[in-house]
Formats: sequence, C-alpha cells, structure tokens
Amino acid sequence: MTSHPIHSYRPQRTAPEDLEAIFVGREHLLEEMLGRLKDWTPGASRQHYLIIGPRGIGKTNLLTLIAHRIERSPELNAKWVPLAIAEDTYGITRISDLLIESVRILGDKTGESSIRKAYDRVRFDDNDARVTDLTLDAFRHFHKSSGRGIVLMVENLNRLLERQIKQKAEIHLLRKILIEEDWLITICTSPTYLNAVTQPEEPLFEFFKVQLLPELTQREQFEMLKKRAALEENIAFENYLSEFRSRLRALYHFTGGNPRLTLMLYDLVSKQDLSGVTMELDLLLDQITPFYQDRMKEIPEQQAKLLEAMALMPEGCTPTELAEQVRMAPNQVRALLTRLAQAGYVRAEERQLKKTVYIIPERFFRIWHQMNHSREVRGRIQYLLEFFASWYATREERDHISEQTVALLIKAFRDEAIGVRSSAAITTVHIVSERSMPDLAEGIDTVIKDLAHLPYDEAVEIARTLLRSAFRAANLNIVRGVLGAVTSHLSSEEILWAPYMIAAEYLQSERDPAILNRQHPEMREAVQLLVDAFDNHSAETDE
Repeated sequence: MTSHPIHSYRPQRTAPEDLEAIFVGREHLLEEMLGRLKDWTPGASRQHYLIIGPRGIGKTNLLTLIAHRIERSPELNAKWVPLAIAEDTYGITRISDLLIESVRILGDKTGESSIRKAYDRVRFDDNDARVTDLTLDAFRHFHKSSGRGIVLMVENLNRLLERQIKQKAEIHLLRKILIEEDWLITICTSPTYLNAVTQPEEPLFEFFKVQLLPELTQREQFEMLKKRAALEENIAFENYLSEFRSRLRALYHFTGGNPRLTLMLYDLVSKQDLSGVTMELDLLLDQITPFYQDRMKEIPEQQAKLLEAMALMPEGCTPTELAEQVRMAPNQVRALLTRLAQAGYVRAEERQLKKTVYIIPERFFRIWHQMNHSREVRGRIQYLLEFFASWYATREERDHISEQTVALLIKAFRDEAIGVRSSAAITTVHIVSERSMPDLAEGIDTVIKDLAHLPYDEAVEIARTLLRSAFRAANLNIVRGVLGAVTSHLSSEEILWAPYMIAAEYLQSERDPAILNRQHPEMREAVQLLVDAFDNHSAETDE
C-alpha cells in the first residue's frame, strides 16, 4: 500500500495529482469554467464566479484543480496565470491590500523582475490611491508583454467583504476594477450567500455567476472512497467497501455527502478495525471535535448559545420559538441570527404560510452538538444509524437476519404451553420476510406478546423487522397493530419506534408536509424510505 496523504483542512497542500485521482461530482462545473477561460479572447466579455457551499464541501479542492489544470494545459497556460489568495489571510482590509498581495504572488510565481520591483515599491506605501494605480499598472504591463490574464481566486469572500473590507467606497472600487480591467477574472468562494452580492443596493449585486456546490450523492461518495483506496492500492479497504456497503449508506445520512467527512471516514476505517457503524460515527465525531471546538470558540458567546439551542430543538425554529428556548428577547435573537446567517452557521428558509424558520445547514455540525449535549438525542442518532444499516442490508444479509430471527423464536418457544403461539410468530416472520403479507392485524398482539420471552434487544429487532416488512407490504393495519403492541408489551420508549410512528402519522394525515418539516434531515430521510417502500408496493399493486 502506497501513501498519498490528503489534507482534510488544507487541501491546497495536497499534491494536485492526488486531488485529481479522487475527484468526483464536480467535473461538469470544472469543465464549464475551464471552457470559458479557454474560449476567452482579449476584449471579449468575462464571467466572474462565486462558488457557494458549506465548509468541507470541496470549494478549495475545486479552486486547486482549476489552477492545476490551467498550469498543465499549454493552451490555458498561455492565456492565464492563476493566483490564489490564501484562505486565512486576515491582513486584507482594503482593496490596496488585496492588490499588493496579488502582485506579491504573481512575482513569486513568474519571477518577473518588473512585478517584483512593483511589489517592493508599494509594499510599505500607505497611500492607497497610489498603491492602486501602481499595482494596476504593473498588471497591465504584464498582460501586454506576456499576453496572459490573471485568474484571481479569493476564498471566503463573505468574510472579506463583510468583516474585513467594510467600506462601501472600497467595494465600489473593487467593482470598478472588475469591470474595467479586461485582463482579470475572479473566482471566489463563500460558505453562504452574502448581502454584498444579493442585495439590490449593494455595488456587487448580481455581479457574479453563482454556482452552488451540492453534497455528494451516495453513489458519488462511494466512488470517492473507491478512488481513494485505489490511489493507495489499499486492497483491504476495497474489500471493506464490498462487505460493508450498508454501513456506508447508513453513515451517509449523517455526513450528508460532505467530501471532507468522506475522506476522514476513509482514514478512520483504513487504519482501524472497527466493529460497527456506531463506532465509526463515534470516531468520526472524535476526529472532527477539535475543529468544531475551535469554531465555537471563534463565535461570540450569545451566538454560540443560539447554535447549541437550535441543535437540540426540532428542525426549523422561528426567532420567537428560539427566543423562548434561550430566554432572550426576540429582537435580540433576530439580530444574532442575522449574524450567524451571514457567517454561514444558520440558514433562513421559508416554510408553509410564508413563515421564516432557521436551520443549521451543516448537519454533522448539528449532530456533533446533539451527541455532546443530549443523552436522549444521542440514543436517537445511534438508533437511526442501526435503522439505516438494516434498511440498506443486501438481500443476502436480510435473508441471514431472517434465518437468525426464526432460529431465535424456535429456541425461545420450545415450551409446549406456548407452542401454538410460537408457530404463529415464526410463520409471521417467514411471511413478512417474503413481502407477501396477508392482513395479520388481529394476530399481531399475540405475536408481540410472545416476543417478550426473548432477550430485549432481540425482541426489539424482530419487531422492527415486522414493521419494515409491513411498510414494504403497504399494510397500515399491520403497522398500526405492531406499533400498538410493541408500546404495550415491549417498550413505550418512542425513540425506538420513531421513524415508523412518524411515517404512519404522515400517511394517515394524507401526507401533511408539516409532519416532515419539523424533523431533522436524517429522521426525515428515514421516514421517506418507509413512505417510498409503502408507495412502491402500492404502485405495483395498482398495476
């Protein structure tokens, strides 16, 4: 196995060839942007880009690959020089600072003596107007003499324009430069939409072409993991992918298709022998904890208080609901939410009746809060992991579980006094595993009573098997019967049966969207799996 380190938090330090080797899900966007650069001719219109997506979604990876492909393509390299402003550059508070830093990078990259002389001339000059004129002249001279333009890549544009460069006059100057200097194209990133480009009164309103980076699909996440293993010739991990694909599909609902978390998961699994999906989630949370802790330390205390409260509340809370939860004035909460939204920690969404609610869009950040602060929610998350892992089991795995279930029932019901009832229970398990269930609502109560003779965990798993099969058979009578029986005879803890109860409520309500809207994404997705299974069987029956 060969070593190819991928830096999770500083991907620009990763070998570009390695980033290319694991690149998935963004090729179309990358080719579109490079195609525009390739087709550009002096005097033609230019397109500036703003790439938006939560932390870890792949924005820096994309910019790194744009620069790499420009530099390795003779055609593109003859036209453009990519300049990347470091992600954590806090010294830029004026446009003149941005221009000085850009000149410095260009001088280092090209070795051009005229550019280096220009940098030496302006680096300590405190006259902003003179610095702007001299640096722009240096860029114009470089463009004229080399025939190459500048692709300026700026990360975290939201922080730059809303926290570092705040003066409107400075942003107007930036707009003027971007319009008038035909040698310049900018590709910027931000974790969230920002007022500077979305509000009509702002100088950069609708100035950029906005590209949203979505989460990876399950297939794309699996493809990234396969590519990562192939890069290191890691045969053991490729075998893991084949054997435990259901685990990965379960974890997907918690990582949300985030590429950074996907690569962190690879590092965990490839280096340790993990016994189950719950341990994988726990270790992934442990690994990312220092990063999230540092993030929370950077947030003012009142904003951190709101974030923690939102994580523990049902998804989609109004400012008034949140104010009541944290015992603060609604106006104060609205102001704090505005700041959190600008920083990308929360997002406003319009729900039914034009009601605006706020959510935490980075689901793993929310789950990290929940796992740290609530034993009840921690139990729900671990249960949902098991739900997804069971749901995504292969047919062979499900058949094996069915065989184990029947064996357990036979062992538990050897007593002749309950022989008839055990026979009914075993028959029920056989029937539901084949998805050809008749209406067994009247006998379900007896079956669940008999399950109480088994060890608790085994009885609960059999009851869940019955519930999943009832949804797959589109039989709400069985669903209601099992739910009523398990809460009476096995456990009344709603957390054990939550997806099934919510799915049943949703179907019985004629699919009231409010029932789903108040659930967190992973619970919503669990419910949707049950509803889809119900609908698929109904569609087959209708045909």
